[in-house]
Amino acid sequence: MNLSSIITALCSLFFLMIGADKFFSFLEPPCSLEENIPATIWILFGLLQVASGVLIWSPRFKKHIAGFWAVFMVVFIIVHLVMQTYDIGGAIFMAVLLGILVWDPPFLKRSITKGQAN
Repeated sequence: MNLSSIITALCSLFFLMIGADKFFSFLEPPCSLEENIPATIWILFGLLQVASGVLIWSPRFKKHIAGFWAVFMVVFIIVHLVMQTYDIGGAIFMAVLLGILVWDPPFLKRSITKGQAN
């Protein structure tokens, strides 16, 4: 297992969790922008996030998904700031993780075994 796999797993988990939240509203507190986004768009975001959580494991789609969502997260961070809502911690974290996957630096390819980098 390498660092890229760990970051991919985290992103996949977050996409699945946040996408499912669009349908079942189990995360607290809810996103402060939810009230300002039409329900159809909100559900579309959920579907895209769930699909991304699955497809990010495909080497063919990983960089495309990571690139799209990294830009998306940056745009929504700006929207949050403009609307003076500051629940942006998750978006910042995801933007950084996805940006690393798009950048694909050499340190991501290092193998991690028993807590030691090889």
